[in-house]
Amino acid sequence: MSGGPSRRLIPLDGAAGEGGGQILRTALSLAVATGQAFELSRIRAGRVRPGLRPQHVAALRAAAMACDARVSGAYDGSPELRFEPGALAGGEFHFEIGTAGAATLVLQTLLPPLARAASASAVAVSGGTHVPMSPSFEFVSRHWAAALRELGLQAQVDMERAGFYPRGGGSLRARVEPSWAGTGKALSLEQRGALTQVEIVSGSARLRDDVAERQAAAAAKRLWDERRIEARVEVVHAAGASPGSYVYAAAVFERGRAALGLIGEKRVRAEALGDRAARRLLKLIDQTGAVDAWLADQLAVPLALSGAGGRVSTVEVTRHLETVADVLRHFGVGARTWGALGGSGGLEVDRV
Repeated sequence: MSGGPSRRLIPLDGAAGEGGGQILRTALSLAVATGQAFELSRIRAGRVRPGLRPQHVAALRAAAMACDARVSGAYDGSPELRFEPGALAGGEFHFEIGTAGAATLVLQTLLPPLARAASASAVAVSGGTHVPMSPSFEFVSRHWAAALRELGLQAQVDMERAGFYPRGGGSLRARVEPSWAGTGKALSLEQRGALTQVEIVSGSARLRDDVAERQAAAAAKRLWDERRIEARVEVVHAAGASPGSYVYAAAVFERGRAALGLIGEKRVRAEALGDRAARRLLKLIDQTGAVDAWLADQLAVPLALSGAGGRVSTVEVTRHLETVADVLRHFGVGARTWGALGGSGGLEVDRV
């Protein structure tokens, strides 16, 4: 991959904070958008399988293609890397992870910086669409994208084929419009306000037709029986590379939102999965904070790249959130969290 001459590299410790792929993805987004180069050492040093994994390599190569970057260390298992970005340019991109690595994480890495490009971009990623410990397609397309619209980012994410862990094989497509000129209205999500809507999306692929319906019915029943909440329910029979199911549950407030996604498991009945999703959503509804913990750290980079900054309160301050704020500071963006780790709190990102 080509690029400009060598220049100052921001040093980052890949084992700091949460010590996982979050550090890499945050740094890539910021580097592509701002033109600042970085070097990352001790990548995932504390994990059972340290170094880059295929999904990280895919995100790295995707980011490099978007800005004609010069890269070293872009291989599976690499303990360190160097990323020197060139000029950001929109266009059409297609990436294959090759495993069940989360395609959604590649999109979350790439779409915010592409919103600062001069032209629209279309991005296709194949890999996992519903993977443990990663945002599902519905979480990204409905929850994350909705929050980003308040920052002015216009992105559409669609699923052509579901890909479940461990086989993957899914396919996502996204389109992002030029959205950010570097300034805008700061986002303030601090008081969630009243609950206005609850959504349940229950889907399955290559399973008996009633699995998705049973999941949805169980989730809706729990919400009604416990709180008399009438949810808006959507049942999806998706095309899939392998059999699997999922439930996405979301609560929309006047000035906030919370959501979660669960994936079907062997020996877990459809009714049990739906009920579990509803019970976990009720816990989120009972907590304080404008957004859930996952969305809070996923908004950090967009808050910075929009140029406007903002304040977001969350139900839980996580190690991920603290880590993202630390990476932002390394790139010269004022960012800080408040509240104790594991308790309610929030994130503030300065206007840049």
